[in-house]
Amino acid sequence: MNLDDLKQKMPEIFEHVKEDVRRILGRHRAGLSLGLLEMGMSPRGFIGGMHFYPGTEIVMNTSPLKKLLETQPDDRIWAYTYHILLHEYIHSLGAINEWQCKTITLNISEEVFKDKNHPAIILAKNGIGAFIPHWQLLYRPPGPRPKGKSIEYVVGFDRESQSYYS
Repeated sequence: MNLDDLKQKMPEIFEHVKEDVRRILGRHRAGLSLGLLEMGMSPRGFIGGMHFYPGTEIVMNTSPLKKLLETQPDDRIWAYTYHILLHEYIHSLGAINEWQCKTITLNISEEVFKDKNHPAIILAKNGIGAFIPHWQLLYRPPGPRPKGKSIEYVVGFDRESQSYYS
């Protein structure tokens, strides 16, 4: 799989996220957009995604995605994407506190996937280091949105909020 293939699958993965949250928490939100931006990584960590409450935008860091696409099987890439989108979707529902959001993300992942060895549960418990423990520095931007870097939006991301006119 490459990044273009993954971008095509992101709306479908997000539909799974929304349905799982609706089923487990009884909560729902429409009207979100997904932007992709290379925000970099460092040996000390990276930001997988961001949501600025109460906004309508999720931004996902493409730096770790590109590394995953180079080194990991498709099931882990799918699980990572699901995990980041779930975590940021939980933020968008009002769980502002990071530890609270991590706990809810783990609880939903365990309820949905059941198998403790599922990559989404491993990610929610242990982070990406469980799969790639010694990532090298790929890119370190001078700030959260480096000059010359624009956000690429995933077309058709939140299908439920789209309107079609004939």
